[in-house]
Amino acid sequence: MKLSLVQRLLLTGIFFSGVWTQETSGLMSLECSGNLLRITLSAEYLEDKYLSLFVIDQSGTAWELDEAMAAQCGYTVTYRIWRSIEFRASALSCHSHLEEDVFTVTIQIKASHTPDMSNATTHLKSASCHYGPWSPRELICESNYMEVSVRREVPQTIKDFIQDEPEDWSLVFPEAKAEEASIWQIVFHQPEEKRALLLSNAWGAGYGLNTTDSRVLLRVPYTAAQVQLIEDQGITFSVLRSSTFYKYQRVILMLDTAVACPVDGVDYTNKTITWTVPKYTPPLSAGVTTSKDVLVEAGVDLHKLSAKEMASRKYVLLNELKAITMKIPIGAEGGYYKTSVDNGQLGVKYTINLFLEHQWEDNKRRLTKNTIIKEIETPFEQAEVVITSKCLPNGTVIITAIKLVGGEDLDTALLVLRDRQCKPSLVTEKTAIFKFNVNTCGTSRKFNSTTVTYENEVLYFRPSNDTPIYQLKFLCSYAVKQTADVQYESKKSPPPSVKPGFGCLALSLKLFKEKSYSEPYQESEYPVVKYLREALYFEVELLQPKDARLDLNLDDCWATSSQSQDSFPQWHILVHGCENDQGSYRTVFHKVNYSLRVKFPQHLKRFEVRMFSFVQDTSLLQEQLYFHCSVVICNTKQQPLDIFCPSRCNPGKPRFAHSAHPHGQVSSGPVLVRKKNNKER
Repeated sequence: MKLSLVQRLLLTGIFFSGVWTQETSGLMSLECSGNLLRITLSAEYLEDKYLSLFVIDQSGTAWELDEAMAAQCGYTVTYRIWRSIEFRASALSCHSHLEEDVFTVTIQIKASHTPDMSNATTHLKSASCHYGPWSPRELICESNYMEVSVRREVPQTIKDFIQDEPEDWSLVFPEAKAEEASIWQIVFHQPEEKRALLLSNAWGAGYGLNTTDSRVLLRVPYTAAQVQLIEDQGITFSVLRSSTFYKYQRVILMLDTAVACPVDGVDYTNKTITWTVPKYTPPLSAGVTTSKDVLVEAGVDLHKLSAKEMASRKYVLLNELKAITMKIPIGAEGGYYKTSVDNGQLGVKYTINLFLEHQWEDNKRRLTKNTIIKEIETPFEQAEVVITSKCLPNGTVIITAIKLVGGEDLDTALLVLRDRQCKPSLVTEKTAIFKFNVNTCGTSRKFNSTTVTYENEVLYFRPSNDTPIYQLKFLCSYAVKQTADVQYESKKSPPPSVKPGFGCLALSLKLFKEKSYSEPYQESEYPVVKYLREALYFEVELLQPKDARLDLNLDDCWATSSQSQDSFPQWHILVHGCENDQGSYRTVFHKVNYSLRVKFPQHLKRFEVRMFSFVQDTSLLQEQLYFHCSVVICNTKQQPLDIFCPSRCNPGKPRFAHSAHPHGQVSSGPVLVRKKNNKER
């Protein structure tokens, strides 16, 4: 049976067990957590693209995912923080390959800039997870489906009863002959009636049924027709009472495949989330006289937390006689805030994705393992921080973040933009003001036929934590085709003024092996041995900041016999930016061109100096040399540029007013100078 399945997900901005393993790549991260696989798709990689998700079966057929198929086959797709998409798959999902204690899931991702998925980029990924040993009964309460798998055990008396020669099934159960799988039918138990469905009819009704070598599986969407709502200890459960019949040679055996999952039980009081889950709920304990707990564990985002980790986050996990209770302070680590608007009022909701694992033994089924995934979202509350934004015509954006009542613990100085180096330019107790250009600070942009829209976010991080607890988006839109009349009055420009600036520069001075400047000497290769008549090829580079407006210029370069830049004697290589022609050989500059390695040629300077520069009357002036350069960084947009940062050599005159421009010094070495090209022992 092949289904026609279509799904289109547009990645848009959203405000913000067993052995656990993780693998991360640029497109996605993979995590194994017990009987679940989680794949998180990178929002940065897929942003502004339409997305199609497929699962690949063992024959290589691709099945496109939609909500109905996901619930029937054991898949969950959700939006997560930072605009990422999360895909979860059960170990017994429809298209997984289960071999011994390893299950493998293969997905295909298609991403396109257009809804018709033309020119889509395709990514294929297989992930395998180890899981075992299996409990006799295992339950999963996912956000979109309930799942129960039961070990199918044939009593020894049945095995002894079966004869060697099989009889023709069609003589006894003609309808069973048409069923290819070992599951024959499922019977739903409801107060008013019992209803039986053959396997094919159950699939058509949206139920997922399957068998492995040792287990029978039933998966139930919460919207299935036979699902009932019942209460236990004041908590509402979604319940399906069912018996599944399967064939074993000439015998039909029955398994209890009842499943129940809590749908509420969450309370919000005193800035605390309280989640209560009753134990041994009647649909799961029919015919049971004794039960005892084996294990109770909990965590966030499928990550189990130790008692120490819970205490550090101020979580509380209580295992009481009839119920398990988890308490989470609203705003605690592990969750995040999302902004929303309700009746014109800006507010926030705190979201946290909890999970609970409960294992117990009873006198009927021995061990049961129940995994419950619960995404909890608090009610709407007025935001502790709001933002206002005056998108100026010249591309300057001014953002004001205002702390409201209730946000006393929030430090406005810690607010940042997407590029966390972009911090407020002005901070008070209750406000933080950002001023930046639309082409900086991690701002993204989107185009349509009439406008270009720039988007960024104000973020709030706790110290030593990379997950923001506040994520406030803002937009600036500009018309693509728009003209404006402005008045211009010519005035005499005032004389240029110079203001000192402060910042952090990262510079390097490297010695290269050849004139091609393709391979520098590594730190482990120093000291470098060079002989007379050989050339030294130096490169000075501005490593940070990566700003196309900046231009690196050399002032003086010189050599010394020790690491100290101020030590004597000194041999001049460049003086006021000019080649030194006083030595035996003149220093030569080499042009820097754009390449895969060189994104900003104006950030580099290259020059060559011959070893005869350090010879006097055929005698070496020094055998060990260190090289130094003083560097000045100029803003190419500053006018007039040539007054303070001339690009041409001016012999005998200092080129730069050091107080006006960022400057620094770099060094390299040592280089051992040898007169004869002989190998020394």
